[in-house]
Amino acid sequence: MRLQRHTLSLLFVFALAACSGGGGGGGSPIGSPSTPAPPPPGGAGTTTIPTHFVIGGPPSSTTALGSTRSPQYVPSSVKSVTISLNSVNASPPPSGLTTTATDNISAPSCPCVVSGPSVPPGSDAFTITTYDANNGTGNAISVATQTIAISAGTTNNVTITLEGIPKSFAIAGIPSASAGTALSATALSVTVKDADGNTIAGTYASPITLADSDATGASTLATSGSDSPPVRELLSSSDTATLAYTGLAILPATISASASGATTANATFAPTLHPIVYTGPLNGSGGAELDFYATSGTGSTLSFTASELGWTGAPYNKPLTLAPASGCSAILDSVTSTLSGTAFTEKVAASPSAGTCTASLSDGVGQTLAGGITLTYTVTNIGVQ
Repeated sequence: MRLQRHTLSLLFVFALAACSGGGGGGGSPIGSPSTPAPPPPGGAGTTTIPTHFVIGGPPSSTTALGSTRSPQYVPSSVKSVTISLNSVNASPPPSGLTTTATDNISAPSCPCVVSGPSVPPGSDAFTITTYDANNGTGNAISVATQTIAISAGTTNNVTITLEGIPKSFAIAGIPSASAGTALSATALSVTVKDADGNTIAGTYASPITLADSDATGASTLATSGSDSPPVRELLSSSDTATLAYTGLAILPATISASASGATTANATFAPTLHPIVYTGPLNGSGGAELDFYATSGTGSTLSFTASELGWTGAPYNKPLTLAPASGCSAILDSVTSTLSGTAFTEKVAASPSAGTCTASLSDGVGQTLAGGITLTYTVTNIGVQ
């Protein structure tokens, strides 16, 4: 099929600007018809219209997360742009049509005009990609995909939003916390950068997923924004993320940010844990010690209590665990003794042997009673002649 370029006096201009906080579809067409033009006729004489794209200049400065952004995302590291025609009226472009155009630019000198492919009138889908090297090579920095209704015989002015392509992240603002003290939602700083290390302003080309390794539910992540991001996702630089904490003693949690094709970033949320407090029999050095010396009655049963702020008390009400060493089976009856809780009653083995062993007392999330609990069984034989 032979395609003829129909130039006439038609001017088809795309203005590329990245409006921060905008939706993934970019700006709305200005001066375009509300419905697509009818499909172009096939065969010889098919009309095509030359296109020109106005590339916005780089942001004047990089601003902090959540503040007013420059209305465009064309960082100064951009050196070329590729414009591709993907489809015409939801079908592949006509055969023989040149569907891709690449131009080199100097972003600091923009706004600048580049030529795109000549396209048939109709509902045309484009992808615009910027790169940090000449001739459409190097790293892709930003991208936009949009379907535009193009009519012949009129000026088609359209605004398309370029979306920064995430490549790396930085997570800051992880709050300090202490078990036993709840924290209300605290803002986190999640900086999203492109392949050249530029902080992306505006909509991201792919959503940022936040994750929390804490499986207890004690720490929770939330996201919000005018673009209504899904749970634990950021869609643009105007979205915010928060971390809340119930005060339960937990293992250090990994907070991560990830996106397709990007390097995952991690940060650690590690509330300070409080020591386990033991109340019960002691040895001469002040250490916890249970000394058995009989198989029944006094000396065969001993008790103690233990607590930990942020673990055993309300509203958490978690138990502590007593774990006797393997050698303790000759001293302690593990079947009838208390091995979990906060109030412990320990009973001597049915046929104990004289000796000493140690039992650990822990919460299971990293806190253990210093020195453990010493268990002894003593046999006293005093001969009288």
